Amino acid sequence: MKTLMLLTAFFASAAASTPAFATDVINQDSKAYKLTILDGSYTSSKTIGPRGSHYGLCGSGPCTFSIKGSKISGIGKNDRLIINGGVIKRQ
Repeated sequence: MKTLMLLTAFFASAAASTPAFATDVINQDSKAYKLTILDGSYTSSKTIGPRGSHYGLCGSGPCTFSIKGSKISGIGKNDRLIINGGVIKRQ
């Protein structure tokens, strides 16, 4: 019985520590942007501040990310995006 409890605790902690992957966006510019995310049929927006970042976007993918004047599609949940010079691109 004690062994069963130890195994249960071990597997529960292992499952809790498994990382959940989702897209990260890092703004390297000195201005803020309105970031629009299209994830399947769900659309959301976030403001990303100067030299700011947002983590955990696009949980399922593929997603489309856009800022004014720049758009990137086909982004998966493990991708990392950079905004630099007003352009959003994969890192």
